[in-house]
Amino acid sequence: MPELAVDLDTVGGAFGVDENARRLIHYRFAEQVCMTTEGGWASSMPLVKVKFNLGRHCYEDSIHALWLGQRLPELRVTDEMEETLPPTLRWSNKAEPPNEQFLKFVEAMQLQDDQLLRLVGLYRVLKTHLAVYYRHHIQVTDRVCDAPTVRIIEHILLEEERHLQWSQAVYEELADTREKRRAALEWQAELEDLLVQSGGVTGGR
Repeated sequence: MPELAVDLDTVGGAFGVDENARRLIHYRFAEQVCMTTEGGWASSMPLVKVKFNLGRHCYEDSIHALWLGQRLPELRVTDEMEETLPPTLRWSNKAEPPNEQFLKFVEAMQLQDDQLLRLVGLYRVLKTHLAVYYRHHIQVTDRVCDAPTVRIIEHILLEEERHLQWSQAVYEELADTREKRRAALEWQAELEDLLVQSGGVTGGR
């Protein structure tokens, strides 16, 4: 009888405990950026279905930030930790950008007031970028010792992928002229330039 339950996970990965924690702190900051951006924009979006979905995504991104914060104390991050709860329920509120350049990218994205261009910045630039880094983290981390991180990011990705699918559909509806598509692509390129200058969500490390 062949071995059918083949375990492909092995001990050893690209990230030590400190590097893993550093990345999660930056991921958590990015999820909070998504959350506050969605919450801040929802009321001023013209389309009701866009308002509704931004509100839902805001809630889901807040949960993503919570999950990442719950992992941090297990990675020896005790800063801003909730001490009143039992150890298994504690989380750290620590969330930091990788550098000042990433903050400039965030500021430029959040100051946009056009509905289509807002969605381009948040979904086609920031959330697409995060999804790539989340998949990479799952692939290269220690899937045995860091199994809790893998589980958290896999669950986050399920919802982020749905966010991206929805945003692409809305993009196709809103970018319905050559001029709108050109403006969307130009804005996307401008934001991506700022993101590249920052080194992305991990600061290029």
